[in-house]
Amino acid sequence: MRFTSLLLILAASLSVGRAEVRLVGSDLLGKDFTDTLTAYSTRNDLGLKLALDGSRAGLEQLKAGQADLAVMVFSPGEKPPEAPFVAIPVAYHTLVVVVPASLPLTQIAFGQLNAIYGDDAQSGVKRWSDLGVTGVWAQRIILPNIPGPGGGLTHDFFRYTVLTAPSLRPTVGVQAGLAETLTRIRGDEGGIAILPLLPPNQPGLKALLVARGAQDVAFGPSPDNIHTGDYPIRLPVYLVFRKDGAKTLQATLRYLLSEDSVPLWEKAQLVPLPTQVRNQQIFDLEVL
Repeated sequence: MRFTSLLLILAASLSVGRAEVRLVGSDLLGKDFTDTLTAYSTRNDLGLKLALDGSRAGLEQLKAGQADLAVMVFSPGEKPPEAPFVAIPVAYHTLVVVVPASLPLTQIAFGQLNAIYGDDAQSGVKRWSDLGVTGVWAQRIILPNIPGPGGGLTHDFFRYTVLTAPSLRPTVGVQAGLAETLTRIRGDEGGIAILPLLPPNQPGLKALLVARGAQDVAFGPSPDNIHTGDYPIRLPVYLVFRKDGAKTLQATLRYLLSEDSVPLWEKAQLVPLPTQVRNQQIFDLEVL
């Protein structure tokens, strides 16, 4: 009887002792991200409580002591918070320029994308020959596509990062979301699309290398190129927390930086950090 009572007391103390981790931040991560992270927390008894209502709201909650950890996106040029906070990148929003795999074109620059998509372009690019393409593709009309504002960050990220002014040409096809844009680009012989990423198993499509300027080297959207900044379209997603709370958050942080979390970030249409960088981040957490 005494042994049973002791077990009950021990179980109760462990339950009470488990710290709840209040995770806040970006509302762009999507339902799949939230559901997967919640399920992982339940299976591993992490005690995560999610409230992903936006990066700005998340930062205010973090500063007010109403949250322990934030997953945040900052505007280009905006600096992450400094001490007493720690901000480490965990993944990236990016954009890929997708065309039919048979198109004899391998790279494109910001100026050319502006001429295709931008409403302020002085001289529009109308046919693939305008980009130097020859052969059967030369006289095909370029049909530009992009997911609309309801399809995540892609629409605004492209307009305010790549274009010289945020207005799209009236001829740009704006679809409801990623799936609809993929359907359109697969069916358009002269199509081009701006996507958050190129989903796997798309043999009829390819992603172009991208250069910021006409004289710059073009790079593909590999995790390494995105992380180093060689690929010119990226927006980091940060894990932000108080330095003095790092030990309490160790289990959660290690998971979010682990190989097991890669599908989690990919479901949110993000590119995780390269493996070696994530491993270094995990090591660095040990000495905080």
